[in-house]
Amino acid sequence: MKKKKARSLAGLLPELVREQGWEKQLDLYSIFPRWRELVGQEIYTYVRPLKIVRNVLWIEVENSSWLQQMQFEKMQLLDVLNQALRLNRLDDIKMVLPVGEKSDEKTSIQSVTFVKPDKEEVAAFERQVSIIADEKCRDALMQFWYLSRACRIKEK
Repeated sequence: MKKKKARSLAGLLPELVREQGWEKQLDLYSIFPRWRELVGQEIYTYVRPLKIVRNVLWIEVENSSWLQQMQFEKMQLLDVLNQALRLNRLDDIKMVLPVGEKSDEKTSIQSVTFVKPDKEEVAAFERQVSIIADEKCRDALMQFWYLSRACRIKEK
C-alpha cells in the first residue's frame, strides 16, 4: 500500500510544481546544491550563492581581493551557470562581502546563509524518494528538499 501512495505522490508532484509555477524557481535554485561542481573548487572555497531575486544571483565573496577577481570572471561565471539551467536564465550576478567587511558599493540584502545538510540526512532522504519511479519528479523533490534544508535566514 505504501508503494501505491508513493506512486501517486510521484504523479502529483510534477503537476503541483507546474500549477504553482515553481518550475522556473526550482530550475534557478538548482545551481545551489551543484555550486561546487559548477564553479570549481577554488571559487567554491571563497564564493557562495546567497539568493536569487528577479533572475539576479547574489553571491557572497570572502574578501575584497576575491570581489575584484570575481568582477573579472563575472561574465564567464554567468555563462557557466546559464548553461546549467534548463528553463530559465540568470540576468546578472551581484556580489557582496560578508557582514563586517567594508565595500565601496553600498548594498542592502536580506542575510541568507547556505548550510549544507548532513550527508547522512541527505542519504536518508534519497532512500525515501528512491521509490518514486519518475526520475524528473524524484530529482525535483530532492532539489526542493535540499534547498529547503540548506537556505537559512541569518539570525540578527
